[in-house]
Amino acid sequence: MKNLFITVVVFFTAAAVNAQQFNEEAVQELADKVCECLQTKGEIDTKEKAEMELGTCMLQAYSKSQKYFDEKGINFLDANNAEKLGEQVGVKLAGSCPGAIPLFMLFADDMKDMEMEEENLVITGKIVKVEDDKFKSFEIKEEDGRKRKVLWLTYVGNDELLEDAVKGKTTYTFTAMELDIYDPRIGEYRNMLVLDRVDIKQD
Repeated sequence: MKNLFITVVVFFTAAAVNAQQFNEEAVQELADKVCECLQTKGEIDTKEKAEMELGTCMLQAYSKSQKYFDEKGINFLDANNAEKLGEQVGVKLAGSCPGAIPLFMLFADDMKDMEMEEENLVITGKIVKVEDDKFKSFEIKEEDGRKRKVLWLTYVGNDELLEDAVKGKTTYTFTAMELDIYDPRIGEYRNMLVLDRVDIKQD
């Protein structure tokens, strides 16, 4: 099962499991600034561009308040700090910055060639509820009455069908990926379904 945290580690090259813990407030401040920077970027559709934009935003966020971060013990220009700090900022972004998720997914897609292909979950049913918290999600009621919640975090194949699907009147076939995603509310990872594509139900 792909773990979203792995994609964060891949980008920031953070390998230490028991990394030094930086000032929590300062890490969140840096993550918020990186998130704001990412929101100003246009469409990012390749791993290379994602890597460049994330790195640029990280450096810009640090440079604008370098004195503050240095006083908090966060020196991004220190190679050792950069790796450990990147891991912690990445976790914050994964849990609180919707704009960063598609970028991390690009890294996850790039890792597919290095991992065994995993079988996606196919759900046939109707969307009965739409929630728009930090991440948009759909509650799908299957034909047997079972309900499943799926998140919409990144590009969805045949996304033009969603406009009709959210009306809840037509049965569609939804393909979802199982991912471990960091939930900041409970401070740990949760296994969640992420929508990958939607198709017209075949009779």
